[in-house]
Amino acid sequence: MAYKFDHAWREERARLARIEQAFDPWTIRSIEATCPQPGWRCLEVGGGGGSVAEWLCGRVGPTGRVVATDLETKFLEAIDSANLEVRKHSIVSDPLEHEHYDLIHSRAVLDHLPERDEIVPRLADALKPGGWLTVEAGDFSSVRMVGGDPADAEFFDAAFAAVVGVSREFGAEMSYGRRLGAALRDAGLEHVAVEGLVTEWSSDHPIASLYDLTFQRLQGPAVQSGVINKPDLDRLLSMLRGPDLHALSHIVYAGRGQRAAV
Repeated sequence: MAYKFDHAWREERARLARIEQAFDPWTIRSIEATCPQPGWRCLEVGGGGGSVAEWLCGRVGPTGRVVATDLETKFLEAIDSANLEVRKHSIVSDPLEHEHYDLIHSRAVLDHLPERDEIVPRLADALKPGGWLTVEAGDFSSVRMVGGDPADAEFFDAAFAAVVGVSREFGAEMSYGRRLGAALRDAGLEHVAVEGLVTEWSSDHPIASLYDLTFQRLQGPAVQSGVINKPDLDRLLSMLRGPDLHALSHIVYAGRGQRAAV
């Protein structure tokens, strides 16, 4: 099954915007832990809507350089930053420069790629000695309804897990975040650190809208595969939009590691 979150879908930019609204502060906090400096060369892998790439451009300043890659680049091309290079690029099959970048960052990309365990060493090889790799990935085992009717909570938890689970059919690993530390260490990186973020949310939170839009995109394969029927999916979407729902988000893990200095 092919990757489902292509930019041709009319709501994809809105879905990416919800990721930015919900998680950019966490992403920026995680990147700041590497102490990025003016003049750094940075690589943003899977730049999506471009908010992180644009922030990096400001952070490294006019003497720095940010390369933002994606399979589809129309959202990245809308950014007006003189120190930004937009590159159509597959992290699976296209080459990267050797020992070139001070900082490489990727968010919610490796979760979706079956080749993830081969990609991390390639990213580490693209770092300069002393450079940092920062990767964010999810773990959906934490998602559950809190409070409310126990029967509703049982339905919500099971239905949510069923729809998320269909992503495995196109190569996603929806608990990859918990393996980030091992992946970074196996790539030979030092000073590895991993932290996780869980958010309690309700229907007025960007996370609710993110899940809503994501499940709208996945409803075809989810129903066709038989993991959930259409009435139950409609009920789940209605609960996401309801004023009384409170739930825990998936865990967003942020891992970082440094290439050894020469």
